[in-house]
Amino acid sequence: MINIWPILALIAVLYILYNFIKFYLKNRETEYEFTSIINHTFRTPLTKISWISKELEKIDLSREERVSNIQNLNNATNKLLAIVDLIVGIKDIKRADGYLLTKASFRDIVEKSIERYREDIVKKNIVFKISSFQEIPLLVLDLSKISFVVDTIIENAILYTPAGGSILIDCILKPNHTLLFYVADTGIGLSFYDKMKIFGRFFRSKKARLSYPDGMGLKLYLSRQIVKRHGGSIYAKSKGRGQGSVFFIKLPVNR
Repeated sequence: MINIWPILALIAVLYILYNFIKFYLKNRETEYEFTSIINHTFRTPLTKISWISKELEKIDLSREERVSNIQNLNNATNKLLAIVDLIVGIKDIKRADGYLLTKASFRDIVEKSIERYREDIVKKNIVFKISSFQEIPLLVLDLSKISFVVDTIIENAILYTPAGGSILIDCILKPNHTLLFYVADTGIGLSFYDKMKIFGRFFRSKKARLSYPDGMGLKLYLSRQIVKRHGGSIYAKSKGRGQGSVFFIKLPVNR
């Protein structure tokens, strides 16, 4: 009779070794992506700050040039602060005491978000459609955090939709006391792999990096954590790259 235990032991060792290598490579890849993203994200505003600082040292600058440089310096500084806030947000986002719950109008949140990006919509000549929202009761939520989530979804739709494309926004009250909000665009779309990874930390698809080099791959990750903390869910659908995307947010109406 053949003793199968050595064979089973060898299979077990190979399986453990395989998973170790897989885990190592995965973390090496994540480390590389993280380093690349951090390098690019911080280098861009820091380079701009350095260049503007040198420009401001010139004594022959006109008043208009000096004012313009100071405004650009403020913009670059604010961008750096926003990046720092995002990174700090990873640590704080799961803490229950980090949420200030209040009753708020979800429609108001969406309308204010659209207004913040109105200039970008016009600049890219995007056909922006908002279906008539149903009467939705006030929701119990953290206003600033849910506003961040809505901003993220709408901003991404605008960023990754080409000029002349279209975006559709709708909000529906489902029979099971659930609010369904979605944003559909005609942008770069998502592959099957992208859909699996899109809400992971520091993930950005190759197409997204080519379309918009800036970005850390954190906003969607933070958005998922925020929505989950509110008892809801967030997910994306797409028929494939180049075929647009639809991002959905579900939130309970009665909490």
